[in-house]
Amino acid sequence: MQKRPELFAASLLVFALFALAPAQADPTPSPSATADTDMSPLEQYKLDRDAFLLALRDRDFKMRIINSTFKNSIDKANADARAVMASAITPEQKSSAWSTRRNAVALAITIRDAAILALGPMPTPPAKPEKLKHEKNDQKSDQKGKAKR
Repeated sequence: MQKRPELFAASLLVFALFALAPAQADPTPSPSATADTDMSPLEQYKLDRDAFLLALRDRDFKMRIINSTFKNSIDKANADARAVMASAITPEQKSSAWSTRRNAVALAITIRDAAILALGPMPTPPAKPEKLKHEKNDQKSDQKGKAKR
């Protein structure tokens, strides 16, 4: 019995996809803090601010990964070009080496830009809640009653 490598590869791919399918399911979302209607605007602002700061840290972490990958790609392209230039004799070989380097750098730039676009826009900071009118009046009356030091 002769085995076909294409049939084996296809069946392996199908089994791998079925094995990964449950891992791709979205988890049940947990109830969000924004659904609570008993929160004051200041408490809601603090929760939104914490979420904003967490989103900024997450984006910064992802940007560091993208930038380090980009730097490694550029360094590899430069090292490869230097290695080829060391053994290049003819002007065509040298030109080809630098052309290959330029293409590798252009590809790295394109990949970095696509990864940054995939991050999406910067998170927007939450709006500070305005104090209610009666809270402002209470603060003014408290300040009038205080003695000067």
